[in-house]
Amino acid sequence: MILISREPWWLLPPKPGQREQDLHWGYLEIYADGSARFVDQRPGEQELAARKSCRNFPDEKAP
Repeated sequence: MILISREPWWLLPPKPGQREQDLHWGYLEIYADGSARFVDQRPGEQELAARKSCRNFPDEKAP
């Protein structure tokens, strides 16, 4: 398998009001054959701060 993308990702999406520091983080790996897997290895703080995706944190006051 050829790895084409590996980026910090949460295991479960955040709940309203949940902070990014409270989430279970790992890596989402995407392969050339279209398959994906979650790697349970916490990224470093710099990697989390520089991530391009996975930034949707719902407001606890939203409907």
